[in-house]
Amino acid sequence: MQIEYFSDYQAMSEYACDLMLQQIEEKPHTLLCAATGNTPLKTYQLFAQKLSESPTELRLLMLDEWYGLDKIQEGSCYAFLQKYLVEPLQIPNERFFMYDSQTSNPEEACLRMQVCLKQKGPIDLMILGIGLNGHLGFNEPKDFLSPTCHVAELEEQTKQHTMIGELPNKPTKGLTLGMGEILQAKKIILLINGAHKKEITKAFLKGEISAHLPASFLWLHPNVTCLIEANAL
Repeated sequence: MQIEYFSDYQAMSEYACDLMLQQIEEKPHTLLCAATGNTPLKTYQLFAQKLSESPTELRLLMLDEWYGLDKIQEGSCYAFLQKYLVEPLQIPNERFFMYDSQTSNPEEACLRMQVCLKQKGPIDLMILGIGLNGHLGFNEPKDFLSPTCHVAELEEQTKQHTMIGELPNKPTKGLTLGMGEILQAKKIILLINGAHKKEITKAFLKGEISAHLPASFLWLHPNVTCLIEANAL
């Protein structure tokens, strides 16, 4: 794992953006799997600004989604990606691979995503953040982790995420790629920032692999770049 340290969030985001632009230059029709939330927000804004004047063949696949949340509702992963990547870059629906978050059969929705990934993949570049409990996507700490896309029971800490913090009725489940699918990505960029991440950053940097810290499995991947902002140390 290549680890880079940055003095602030802006510097970290600019570096991550440069890595994304390099990937697009090398492979214009890159399949990007993008996490959502505050951590990658500035990276995506910079990336979209840089590419806004140029047509892109970028393909976008969702990492996860809150189950039961209307996709157009503020706080959904779909709405986030629409706002910061899909609309600015004019990515058409045929190149945006998403979950059906309101289906009555979430297991079937996950199977469809598994099939989609097999048909469209592998993922060329994956952007990840680390949860306060060490999760990746909605792969929550457990005794055993799921290798493929699945319905996840969300931990209480995850339900307090800022994306859904104001919702009166918070989702209790999430749809997420599994750890095996994450680890099959060709390249991974892990972003860590904020003083609230100090504890989990310290645990992650030990390099001890445990299902109770799902992000630790990234130490097994051959091509991970981990970007850490100073406040997270």
